[in-house]
Amino acid sequence: MEPLAPVAFLALLGLILGKPNPALDGHWELWKRTYGKEYRHQEEDSLRRATWEKNLWLVTLHNLEHSLGLRSYTLGMNHLGDMVAGILSHPKTSEEVVAALTGLRVAPRPRRLPALPARPGGDIPATVDWREKGCVTEVKNQGSCGSCWAFSAVGALEGQVKLKTGNLVSLSAQNLVDCSGMYGNKGCAGGSMTEAFQYVIDNGGIESEQSYPYTAQVG
Repeated sequence: MEPLAPVAFLALLGLILGKPNPALDGHWELWKRTYGKEYRHQEEDSLRRATWEKNLWLVTLHNLEHSLGLRSYTLGMNHLGDMVAGILSHPKTSEEVVAALTGLRVAPRPRRLPALPARPGGDIPATVDWREKGCVTEVKNQGSCGSCWAFSAVGALEGQVKLKTGNLVSLSAQNLVDCSGMYGNKGCAGGSMTEAFQYVIDNGGIESEQSYPYTAQVG
């Protein structure tokens, strides 16, 4: 079995002792600078630090299991590393993460769309990996903005543009966050892919990510 990384061992030691491990002070400050973390007071800093150390231990343990062939993917300490402990070990997602990142709003009575006619002939494959067909752009980060609906919408549109034109273009989620409010979307406070599509139809298109970059805020 591979030995635990020194940083993970220090995090585990802090958990056992029930207080932050001073040997991780430099790593904590570096992580905060990397992700622009600022807290309102020392008490919040201490609470976030404790959560960060626990998540650091969970991430390292998970990656150790990956190295032993027990997991199919790896984890990392990203900007969510100081959010409520348990998000990595418990099947129910942390309410804090949900509040910060999810914003799908489903209308009580969604608009009924016309059914598409069945396409005759041909076998339907059991699975389709759109990455292999070049229809998926790079991984994107919505930040602390409930704009998942906008990223879902542009992801679907990007694939359709690729199939139609042969060009894979990263489209602007920010365009939807800023401009589709009249359709019932609420920017970082949530929205609907269906209403986003309707905005794009009525607008005659959508901007590219290059021309209208993402800012993780409205406006």
